Amino acid sequence: MDIGTYPKPPDNQPLSIVNYDDDRRRPVADGRLMAWGELTYAKPLTEKQMEDYELKPAPGNPDRVRPSITARLKDETRGQEPPEGTRPEAKP
Repeated sequence: MDIGTYPKPPDNQPLSIVNYDDDRRRPVADGRLMAWGELTYAKPLTEKQMEDYELKPAPGNPDRVRPSITARLKDETRGQEPPEGTRPEAKP
């Protein structure tokens, strides 16, 4: 973590900054992410702020809104046609 490598919004300054002091990134979040360090903010960052600085929210972050499994399954199947022969026929 260095100057200009993370957002510093005037109304949401980082509460804590942890540098790993390694010459390489360290696996975090059970190995799902690689990171140079950790930032903690009082309020969630915007999607744009995270994109601009290539930041990822921690998987266990309480502010991270995750859709239910039902909503995710609906999104995955949206727009997919049922297999041939399984579509219900309209009745007159």
